[in-house]
Amino acid sequence: MGLTSTTGPYNAAAESYGVDDAIMFKKPRQKFNFSVNMVIDSAATLSDANYGKSFIFDRVASVDLPSYQYNVTRLNQYNHQRFITTRQEIAPATIVFYDTVDSQFQNLLTDYANYYYSQGLSKLDIPFASNASTENIQTPSGLNAVESAGRFFFNTISVGTLDTRDAGAVTGRVCEMVNCMITNVTHDNLAYADSSPITWTVQIQPEHVEFRNL
Repeated sequence: MGLTSTTGPYNAAAESYGVDDAIMFKKPRQKFNFSVNMVIDSAATLSDANYGKSFIFDRVASVDLPSYQYNVTRLNQYNHQRFITTRQEIAPATIVFYDTVDSQFQNLLTDYANYYYSQGLSKLDIPFASNASTENIQTPSGLNAVESAGRFFFNTISVGTLDTRDAGAVTGRVCEMVNCMITNVTHDNLAYADSSPITWTVQIQPEHVEFRNL
């Protein structure tokens, strides 16, 4: 309390956020200091293998971290209402990717679709018949058979935030989403009056989320 080393007279905000501390542990994390790391299952085949199966995807505009819903049930105890918790649900995380000229995310999405669905997003080897009632015409449709060991195309998707505490150490936190599947993909709209970049908006549903401080 009293006088401080850098901010002069007592400053409540400086004490709350650790401005005068030798190492600033109390400052809020900043939204723009983040990175997205993906680990693809070894059973998956990538059309562009230059990135490998574990890489930092740097063509990301924004990330909405997963949220949680805690279900609460109301019960009656004689003349009193009591509330008990039942389960915790993980809501999907939303990642907005840039639609870059090299089509990096488009290729990744095509690989994902081809991994699970026989139609996929690429060109069909056998084109669809123009007459749906034509017999003896085989057209690919439905799901691909996926081994249990490689059931998830995305083993993990990790969102790391960077926290610079002092000149000699850079630390942070990682939000690791395990066994992720895509639930929704929305492409952008085009307009002559708009010069902003085209994006893909993707919802990711993880089975488990783990927070780790580095």
